[in-house]
Amino acid sequence: MFLFIGVFPRERELAVVRFHCDHCHEEAAQHVIELGSRLWLFFLPLFTFSRTYAVTCEHCGWVTAVSREFARRVADRAHA
Repeated sequence: MFLFIGVFPRERELAVVRFHCDHCHEEAAQHVIELGSRLWLFFLPLFTFSRTYAVTCEHCGWVTAVSREFARRVADRAHA
């Protein structure tokens, strides 16, 4: 009997918003993303763990870590 189990990285874009980048000081599109690891068993995703949130500037590519609350608030405002 074989047991197929694995952990794979997962990246999900929550929203794209426009505001000033802290690094390049330009107003550009900022991608709010969720990063995590996903456990798979027999080709079925079970759950995602060790989630972190970040904002990536489209102009300069700078990545800034943000809190979960900030990422969810920005994503909710972008989808409203």
